[in-house]
Amino acid sequence: MKTIKDVIYLTISQNGVQIMRKNYSGCKKGEIVVKMNIEVEEKAFTPPTIEKFVVVNDWNEGVDIEDVQFNEQYITEEEAQIVRAKRLEKMQTILENQGYTVSKKEE
Repeated sequence: MKTIKDVIYLTISQNGVQIMRKNYSGCKKGEIVVKMNIEVEEKAFTPPTIEKFVVVNDWNEGVDIEDVQFNEQYITEEEAQIVRAKRLEKMQTILENQGYTVSKKEE
């Protein structure tokens, strides 16, 4: 049997789902994006309406990613890039340890 596979991106704020897209387009402050991989078997295309519950937990609850002590009021762009890279690497490790798959943004 044929399986239909697709990906959707839900942009969610505290007011609920704001946007559903087929491509990732980023998000604004106060929003998160949830990538959903959908697989539907061909034989599932019959009534009744299918209902699934998706729960998104706070992936960083109890996780401390503070890795820099700022002693000066300003940092250089080079220092900012290093901090960003270290934080992204640490966040990726944390998410993968929790069973998530981390992928680069498709351009």
